[in-house]
Amino acid sequence: MRQPGIFGQMVWDTYTLVLFGFRMPADTTQEAITTALDQAALKLFEAYPFLTGQVIKEGRSSTNSGTYRIIPYAQHQGKSPVRPKDCTELCPSYDEIINASAPFSMLDGEVLSPMKGMGYAYPEGTEMPVFIIQANFIRGGVLICFASAHNALDMNGQGVVIRQFATALRGEDFDPALVAEGNQDADGIVPPLKEGEVALGHEELLQASTLNAVGGPPPGQPGDAPWRYWRIPHEKVVELKKLAAESSSRVSTNDAVVAFFLQRLTAVRIKGGRVDKAENVQCLRAVDGRKMLKPAVPESYLGHLVGLASTALPAEQVQAKPLSYVAGALRESLLKVDDHYIRSLATLINSTEDKTTIFYPARCQPGKDILISSWAQMSLAHCDFGPLLGTPDFIRRPRLVEVPDLAYVMPRTKANDLDLAASLRIADVQSLQEDQVWNSYAQLIG
Repeated sequence: MRQPGIFGQMVWDTYTLVLFGFRMPADTTQEAITTALDQAALKLFEAYPFLTGQVIKEGRSSTNSGTYRIIPYAQHQGKSPVRPKDCTELCPSYDEIINASAPFSMLDGEVLSPMKGMGYAYPEGTEMPVFIIQANFIRGGVLICFASAHNALDMNGQGVVIRQFATALRGEDFDPALVAEGNQDADGIVPPLKEGEVALGHEELLQASTLNAVGGPPPGQPGDAPWRYWRIPHEKVVELKKLAAESSSRVSTNDAVVAFFLQRLTAVRIKGGRVDKAENVQCLRAVDGRKMLKPAVPESYLGHLVGLASTALPAEQVQAKPLSYVAGALRESLLKVDDHYIRSLATLINSTEDKTTIFYPARCQPGKDILISSWAQMSLAHCDFGPLLGTPDFIRRPRLVEVPDLAYVMPRTKANDLDLAASLRIADVQSLQEDQVWNSYAQLIG
């Protein structure tokens, strides 16, 4: 059974959760859909045995954060991970959700998700299955939530698994090459630093140990940093890309959208007195390490392999400089997450006993910086989930624990729009809604 690998040894202890919305034809029963999901899931489990397991932690001590392993999980041995749930009295109807563009307010994670996401601390000893599917049946539709243990898969890996699941629902065979790449040994996927190579310090990822912390940080009050969706229509995305690329053709659409979000959020924070012009603000971006390694790791590799691009700029520059300046700075930071960076980080993780001292948002300043991950590159909106489901009408994160300053660029919609999910403090949300520049590009969904 494949193990988590070096990057899977980070103290994640959380789940990646993504929700797909499908209209349910009137002549289709819940039983028929559940049967189809079960059959596809069992085919997926047969191809990828590690998905049937659970993540455990061994060897934890007062100085060692322990080692994560994937071991068999009895409840998924020869059994489907699909958990059907009748939510007809717990959720709005499918039409109501569609008519409102699927806002967070209608997608309660406490109801729709089988596990908790980032920001929730699981009690010691909690069972952590690698992969779960929850099929939530509502009036007129089904909302399918995919949950994957973050130590075992990153979002890129989860995207591959979801596409393979759709392949099974269509009754098609898996590509043997994709399956082989997905089952690759995670422990040897990142080559170690060679003799004479100097390791990077990775100071931006280092923090004091939390291994023996009692309790944890005091939780915020629900509603302090509500999750909200904003939509940037395709034509506005094109405009932003054009503005962002005025100084460099290397700037991507993702660079442009993230730069715009950082620029307008910083501007309204300065205006509201929450950020000083002279201080630095940071943008921390998750980076897929697969294509950064030389040779590159196949995109169908399923394990965790994510680095962090950190960009620090004076707030005044972020606010006042052209969008192309901010986007260019983000691109330069991303280019530093190269083969040497990934192998150096792997060396640091592997050689550190107490891995709680390595934390991606270690230097994140609350209310000033942003931590953002992009799922825009995942081709999921047009993915065909077979004759009973078809293609999804929306792809969302359900409303989970608030994590202030965390944001996601969601997978592109069928219309090629980009939706931004963000957990922002009330003052930030209100300020953005009053910002003319922001509103000329972004539409609040909620």
